[in-house]
Amino acid sequence: MEKGELSEPLENYLKEIYELEEMKGYARVSELITIFQISPGTISKALNRLEKLGLITKKDKKIHLSEEGKKIAERLIKSHRLSERLLTDILGLDWIRAHQIAHRLEHVWPDDVLEKLDLVLNRPKTCPHGHPIPGREAVKGEPLLSTQVGEEIEVIMIVKEEEWILAKASEIGLYPGNRFRVVEKKDSGDIVIEDKNGKRFEIPKVIAEQVLVDGRAHRT
Repeated sequence: MEKGELSEPLENYLKEIYELEEMKGYARVSELITIFQISPGTISKALNRLEKLGLITKKDKKIHLSEEGKKIAERLIKSHRLSERLLTDILGLDWIRAHQIAHRLEHVWPDDVLEKLDLVLNRPKTCPHGHPIPGREAVKGEPLLSTQVGEEIEVIMIVKEEEWILAKASEIGLYPGNRFRVVEKKDSGDIVIEDKNGKRFEIPKVIAEQVLVDGRAHRT
């Protein structure tokens, strides 16, 4: 299927299914309804269309991309994540604005321009939040919640890219590559971390659940 044959809404469904598969191996109708805030009838019609086009399969209430569907989704994901890199690394936009604008740009880059953008950005392995560019290896982190007090950690990824999560993570400084030390794990599930300057931050459990870190090479 050539670029431009699908409507933007259908492309968006493929992209979200890809990201859900990336996180847990499959997508469900209920998750797509929540993400897109649309009626069950609307999503059912869209999924039936994608199934007829051979872009998804449905079995036991689980949705998977076909090989062709995955190919289209990976191009969109690559376009989105490279757009975010351009907007943050080159233009200096914050995570939220870059994420919003990238949702529009992901549909418009011609393949040859996307390739040149990738080259200009020095072929990054991940988006600004740590999600891998399709086809590239990236460090696989462990949940921040599983770390131990005294452990030196490096932020790898913010898992869910919802705006309120990105805003809080950015406020704390949970950027991939930044290093901290875990200084306290509270009964509530909140975690206190300390940066290299000794400044401490309390991370609510709801945010800590979305942070993956690498502590293997930095354990004390």
